Amino acid sequence: MVKPGLILRSAYLQWLLAWLFPRLREWPVREWPVLMARAQATDFDRFERIGLIAALVLTTWLLRPATDASTSAALIFVSQLLMSVPWLLLLAGPFFLRRIRRALDREARAMQGEKGAPPKERK
Repeated sequence: MVKPGLILRSAYLQWLLAWLFPRLREWPVREWPVLMARAQATDFDRFERIGLIAALVLTTWLLRPATDASTSAALIFVSQLLMSVPWLLLLAGPFFLRRIRRALDREARAMQGEKGAPPKERK
């Protein structure tokens, strides 16, 4: 069983999740932790995997250390760490969002199937 965590306690987090993932509005808030856990357990598809690898390679290439030998290794490490976070959010973040949205779409289709979709008109 998934613990509710912050989702049920924080109105700001609920607003942010509903803004990022509009499909969540189809379920009551008490079901969101389970849905998000299922979405996070979903595997990446081929497009998302290639995009994540490309984002990591591009970020690594952009953060090449300077050839200046006078800078300490600790300073280079900290500066690269601080600069990599925004780059990874911008380049790799959309692929994580896509995966979660894809999983929520699948859950919504499954929910509609359980409720019984309206019958199709016969011609």
